[in-house]
Amino acid sequence: MSANELAKMSDLSGLEQSAMLLVSMGSEGAAKVLAHMNSQHVQHVSQVMARLSNVKQEDAELVLQRLFEDYRSQAGIARASRSYLQRTLDSALGDQLAKGLLDSIYGDEVKTLVQRLEWVEPQLLARQIAPEHPQLQAVLLGLLPPEAASQVLQRLPVASHDELLVRIAQLSELDRGVIEELKQLVDRCLLVANERSHTRVTGVSQVAGILNRFEGDRGQLMEMLKLHDDRLAAEVELNMFDFIILGRQSDEVLQSLLQEVPQETLALALKGVDLELKRKLMEALPKRMAQSLETQVMALGQVPLSRAESARTEVMQIARQMMEAGEFELQLYEEQVVE
Repeated sequence: MSANELAKMSDLSGLEQSAMLLVSMGSEGAAKVLAHMNSQHVQHVSQVMARLSNVKQEDAELVLQRLFEDYRSQAGIARASRSYLQRTLDSALGDQLAKGLLDSIYGDEVKTLVQRLEWVEPQLLARQIAPEHPQLQAVLLGLLPPEAASQVLQRLPVASHDELLVRIAQLSELDRGVIEELKQLVDRCLLVANERSHTRVTGVSQVAGILNRFEGDRGQLMEMLKLHDDRLAAEVELNMFDFIILGRQSDEVLQSLLQEVPQETLALALKGVDLELKRKLMEALPKRMAQSLETQVMALGQVPLSRAESARTEVMQIARQMMEAGEFELQLYEEQVVE
C-alpha cells in the first residue's frame, strides 16, 4: 500500500474495517465468520455493522486489499482442518479414541455449544433448567463461562446452591448419554430464547417509536410504563436515546450540548463512531475547538470499546438532562418526507 492509502486506513478503527469486511461478504459468509467469535466480539462488531453508512468504494477496496495482503503474508501451508483429522484419526485409532484426542486438541464440542447460551437472559435460562435433574443442571453450569454461570445460579432456588456447587466441583468426563441430554436441553433453551428475543426487541423498538411520535404527554406515558415494569421502561428509554441520533440534530442543538460535555469525554465518545456522524459533530464546533478535539482523539490511540460506549452513554445522559430542563428539544427519530 502507498503512504496515502496507509494514512486512510489509519482513520478507520479495526472494528470498522472488520465490519466493512463482514458486510461485503454477505449474510452467509459473515455468519460463518461470526460463529468463530465470542459473544462480546460479536456484539461489538454487530453494533458497528449496524451503524455503517455512506461507505466510500475506495475505503472498502482498501480494506479488502489489506485483507488479501495479510493473507498472502501468511505461510503457504494451512493447518489441518478438524474434518481432515477426524477422517485420518478414525482410520488410525477408531471412532472413540479419535474423538477423545480431537476433543483434547480442539476443545469439547459440547462446551462450544453451551457457550451459545451466553446470549440467553439468566432469568430465562434458570427457569428452563430448573425442572431438570441437578446433575444435568451442574453439567450445564460447569460448561458456561463463570460469569454467566454465576448469574444463572443466583436465580435458581437458594436451597439447591450447595448441591450444585459440589456436583460442579466433581465433574470430570461426560458419557455420551449425558451429552445427548445436554444437547437437547441447550436446543430447547435456545429455541425459547429466540422466540422471546425476537418479540421483545421488536416490541421495545415499537414502543420507543410510538413515544417519540406521540404529541401528548410522553412523560406521563413513561411513568405509567414504569409502574407496570421498571426494567422494560428502562429498555424503552435506551432505545429512544442513542448516540447516533445526534446526527439528526441541528447545529444549534449540538453546539448547546457539546459545550456542556467535557472534552475528554467527547474525545472518547468519538472513537470508532461512523465517519459521517463524527464529521457532523465536528462541524458544529468552533474551528479551533474542533482541531483541538481531533488532536485529542488521535492522541488517545486504541481504546477499549467499553470505554468509548461509556463515554457515549454519558453524552446522552447530559443530552437527556438538558432536554428535560427545557434547554432544547432533541429529534429522537427521522420523520419521513415527501416531495
